[in-house]
Amino acid sequence: MVFYFSYGSNMSKRVMENVRNIHPLRSQKNTLLNYKIIMNMPGPNFIEPGFANISPSIGFKVEGMVHEISDDDLKRIIASEGEDYALIEVIMKFFNQIVMVKTLLYKPEIKTDLPISSRYKKILISAAFENTLSSTYNNELKAKKSVYYPVLSEYLALRVYFWVKSRTK
Repeated sequence: MVFYFSYGSNMSKRVMENVRNIHPLRSQKNTLLNYKIIMNMPGPNFIEPGFANISPSIGFKVEGMVHEISDDDLKRIIASEGEDYALIEVIMKFFNQIVMVKTLLYKPEIKTDLPISSRYKKILISAAFENTLSSTYNNELKAKKSVYYPVLSEYLALRVYFWVKSRTK
């Protein structure tokens, strides 16, 4: 078993279980210190222009979830996220134990926030609410700039769903 810190859509139990087919043994909300959330991972097109990433930043923090999962589950998560992410390890507390936790860090060229799709933004905000992350953090996610294109956004959302689902089998 390994510990994985999720800060994007993988904070959502629905995404983890129903989309990625990953069922953590245990999960707990947690805070990654000295990092900030930034939407600087470019998406595939203007409909999904950006996704969440973390960036080292003294004095900041990223709220999310630590999941206890199998090595195979972690490999499937990495495969579905893409090769431009680096797997890093951080020390965190998990159910009163100090553990090494793995998380993904996109190797950015972009240093500022990109807009995100309204679909993705809803997933992040719902996951933050579902996991009782702080209202301050939830407000930070709500403040992220988003885009929505009727019909096109809905069509692409289905394509993204099936693409991720195919990469986690």
